[in-house]
Amino acid sequence: MSILNQLEESLKSDIPAYMEFLRRFNPKKKQIFVFYEGDEDAAFYQQFIWKVKGVDVSLEEIVAGCKNNVIKIHDSLDWDHYNKNQIIFIVDRDLSYWLEEKEAFDNNVFVTDGYSFENYIVNKLSFIDWIERFMGFARASKTEIERMAREFEDVLYSFRELMMPIMAKAVVAKRRDRTISLSDYKLTNHLSFTVEVNHITVKLNDANAINRKWKLQIEDSDDVAIQIEKFRKDKSHYWVRGKWDIYFMAYLGDFMRQHAKIFAPSLQKEKLNPVCDVSCTKCSTALAPYWKKPVPQSLELFINQTVAQYCKEVS
Repeated sequence: MSILNQLEESLKSDIPAYMEFLRRFNPKKKQIFVFYEGDEDAAFYQQFIWKVKGVDVSLEEIVAGCKNNVIKIHDSLDWDHYNKNQIIFIVDRDLSYWLEEKEAFDNNVFVTDGYSFENYIVNKLSFIDWIERFMGFARASKTEIERMAREFEDVLYSFRELMMPIMAKAVVAKRRDRTISLSDYKLTNHLSFTVEVNHITVKLNDANAINRKWKLQIEDSDDVAIQIEKFRKDKSHYWVRGKWDIYFMAYLGDFMRQHAKIFAPSLQKEKLNPVCDVSCTKCSTALAPYWKKPVPQSLELFINQTVAQYCKEVS
């Protein structure tokens, strides 16, 4: 297919990202193209791609807006004309396992292990980075930091258990109407913490608040209960929505900041001032570059078989 033919086809497309790709693509240059769902994805994935990308290979990142758009662009390209190792696509798994949607795609399409990339970031090391670099705990003792990190892991487990009914409702609602959006549920309005005897309890207020928005009726309660039981029996596939997971982690750190006298008495302050004004709902791009764990195995394999392979071909 000629460039003119591709441009003609793109005019029929409702995806501006497709036109952006055609505008940037230059067969005479060494380029790696990455299509993401959203703006925040690059902060996480870019660091791993840069590690294997040749210095003379440019990285071209394009945000398609949603998972369907990413897949649609992939399916629109003539793969007899393009190198699959040169153009990769990254999407979130979302609820596809539970909704029995397509999960296996072409070998240049990466699907997250969990719900979304944010789930990778929610871990002990990221939490420590959050409280030290952003919440003001850098001068706390090592013992205090470790205790806060252990508390985070304990409360994270409780939080994910509490979120099972919400995630189950999302599955039941989406089976009926795939246009249902999990962003309708505002975790910021329902999540709260209390502290007693130096331990934090997480609470989720009004789990039924989303029922009307997702058009769930009393008779759906049995289906929700069945789905919760499925989560418990197959926990390897149970994931909380990534944006909720990371908001929980950030909000917990902020709660500790506001109760610094309890969690870091060595600092001798009732509460701490944040080092950076980063919103708990927008912290993924701030935390992603501080990733300290090994590259997720599935992602490392994917990058090695695509980006690294292309760089070998053009070196």
